[in-house]
Amino acid sequence: MTDSSLAQPALATRADPRRAARGRDLLWLAIACLALTVAGPWLFDTYLLNVLIKALFFAVAAVTVDILWGYTGYLTFGQSAFFGVGAYAAGLAFTHYGFSPGIALVAALVAVGAAMLLALATGWLSFYRGASPFFATVISLVLPIVLTQVVLSGGTYTGSSSGLTGYDTFDLSLEAWYVIAAGGLSIVALLAWVAVRSDGGRILAALRDNEGRCSYLGLNTAHWRIALLVVCGAVASLAGFGYGAFSGVVAPELTGFVFGTELIIWVALGGRGTVWGPVLGAVLI
Repeated sequence: MTDSSLAQPALATRADPRRAARGRDLLWLAIACLALTVAGPWLFDTYLLNVLIKALFFAVAAVTVDILWGYTGYLTFGQSAFFGVGAYAAGLAFTHYGFSPGIALVAALVAVGAAMLLALATGWLSFYRGASPFFATVISLVLPIVLTQVVLSGGTYTGSSSGLTGYDTFDLSLEAWYVIAAGGLSIVALLAWVAVRSDGGRILAALRDNEGRCSYLGLNTAHWRIALLVVCGAVASLAGFGYGAFSGVVAPELTGFVFGTELIIWVALGGRGTVWGPVLGAVLI
């Protein structure tokens, strides 16, 4: 029997406790998320519930910024644009076509599809030809500025600088909206937590720490970054759609550079590269 064959069971034995510990951590995190989701409507008054629901939708977008910046090193101001795409999909659909479950479903699908296409184009411009991280950040900075100008030039269709208000939306209580927002954030954060601790998460960290070595080992770093940006853009757009459907108000500020900067601030203050830090940063700040 060779030394390598003896080493393999030992490695597997050492890995099992770590896998079991991650499983226990995930279970406790899931229980904590479920408890906060269920108990929230009983703990908070009407005003605080209204503020928290909006903050929870913002926190979903903050988690996507953390995945891109904290785990791959891509500092992006552009997640506000994808959030705004989702918010305006709700506002435009409900304002111009009325509200119904079918229209809401189509609007949500359009929001996700548009955000993914926009993220794909942004990712290609930023990474495909081996551009520097600084160039990618500049592209992400330009994106919300351009999208805001598109909204402002839309006239009465987009509401221009006044935005869209007063449209019909889901007839749900604050308690129900809290459960939706908190449950959605819990799912996104738990999936992100699992993902960054998987083998794929190690690749993301490798992209952040030594992209040149990743390329030398045969990884197509551009494809990884573009794919991740597309996924994060879709998630941020769903959060924006939820925000637009809940608040009944959408404005150009939701697509803008200032909001994109605020997302970065929440991530930085909450704890970059931690998943749960940005959640706390967005909700508390």
